[in-house]
Amino acid sequence: MKRTNRTQKINTLKAQKLKTSESIDATKQKHVSNNKEIQFVWSKFYSKLLMFFAIVLSIIAFTDSKGYFIADQTNNHVYRKWKSFYQFTKTKNVDILLLGNSHIMTGLDPFVLSVATGTNCFILGTPGTSVADAYFCLAEALTKTKPQLVILETYCINNTEKYDPKIAQIQSFEANQNILYKLKMMPYLFNSDDWIKAWSPTVRNHSFLLTNMKQIKFNKQNKYGRNIAANKLDLGRFARFGTGIEDSLLTKYETLGAPNKGTEFKISERSKKYLKKIVNLCHSKNIQVLFLSVPMYYKHISDYDIIKATLNAEFQKYESVQWLNLQSPYDSVCYTKDMFENTYEPNQHLTNSGMNITAYKTADFLLNGSAYKLYNRSQEPQWIADFQTQPHFIFNQNPSPRIKGYTSVLNDKTISSFHVKELLLQQKENSNMLMLKIKKDAKLNSSITVTFEINYGNQIISTPIAMHRVKDIMPPDCNIYFADIRKDINIVNIKAIKE
Repeated sequence: MKRTNRTQKINTLKAQKLKTSESIDATKQKHVSNNKEIQFVWSKFYSKLLMFFAIVLSIIAFTDSKGYFIADQTNNHVYRKWKSFYQFTKTKNVDILLLGNSHIMTGLDPFVLSVATGTNCFILGTPGTSVADAYFCLAEALTKTKPQLVILETYCINNTEKYDPKIAQIQSFEANQNILYKLKMMPYLFNSDDWIKAWSPTVRNHSFLLTNMKQIKFNKQNKYGRNIAANKLDLGRFARFGTGIEDSLLTKYETLGAPNKGTEFKISERSKKYLKKIVNLCHSKNIQVLFLSVPMYYKHISDYDIIKATLNAEFQKYESVQWLNLQSPYDSVCYTKDMFENTYEPNQHLTNSGMNITAYKTADFLLNGSAYKLYNRSQEPQWIADFQTQPHFIFNQNPSPRIKGYTSVLNDKTISSFHVKELLLQQKENSNMLMLKIKKDAKLNSSITVTFEINYGNQIISTPIAMHRVKDIMPPDCNIYFADIRKDINIVNIKAIKE
């Protein structure tokens, strides 16, 4: 009996020991299993990381395609300009292509230059850019058109060594439709930190989620703010300033001096490099090149002789390229204070009237003062249809019967040794406007006295009328004089012209 109890105890102990051992083994096994579950696996980490990036990129691609994060496009003249350029070049050729930054955009009216030269002109300028951006604009433009002449405004030839990704430059890059070309030029225009920003408005403007939900909502409701109509005759014009320099700015010049100092002017190696690339690219395609310096008010710049000498030293490398420098010698008769923006910033722009003067001076240089050759389209029906409604068309071209409100009184007549090209009458609401076009003559002043034969009260009588030129209307082949007359006076003939 005792032996049996002892055997049972031994068996019980063995069973407990076995159970404990099994429990320990199970715990070890579970621990081992747990260790396997928490073991770091690089392949899984990378797959999850790639999945995360794929989701992020998909979201960015979706929001970019929808345009949810595009900034306000109301004043995006850069996008409008490129859109107009692509539209224009579908059916027409750009004859004169103008490159540069805001200095050319507000320095010359392409409509005036077009009607004065009988060509199609277009400005592909971007604010704040250097000559490097001008080169890439040119290269893209040449895939769509072949100009007769490329004009490079010289203010973009500066000391810039690195690209500064301002919004206008990004807008210019974004407006470019050639994806492969954008990939090619991206490393030359942007630092690597800005590549994604240049391509993606979502990355660029993701802060809208916290700061500008109103714009995101607007973009969703208005096809992401890109409702910009492309005027087929936009031509890259950017007229901004209607009034000129005020007396307070003239006082600043006297007390503080000029804000733009010639002693600080230098040309970077990067600018020299891309200047050469522009000239070489044009010459390889038999395209003429002109350097143009749009002026600032003469008191706005000090020591301009240093700037002029530095640019001239660089331009002498290109013997076939001429330089039209409107800053020096300075035309104080045409470029009065009313022709310039009222600003003390180093870069000063022209008013709308100043833009007209620069366009006319450039046209006169191209047609009368240089060896440049331009094909004249002024007799082409399409060109006439495009430009005849522009204000300066009537000053530079013969009126078409389709132009309402104008009557040609006489033309091609020699009077008092002056060649009268045309006498026009414009019907206005309360009076009529006389416009007398006389072939350019050194004896002509800004004001003349013209003796007209008029029909008044059923009588033919002679009467002198004083006529005057308007400063920003100066066609390259004639002087135009204006005078208002009463609507009941009928002009019959011109008897004499007195300068």
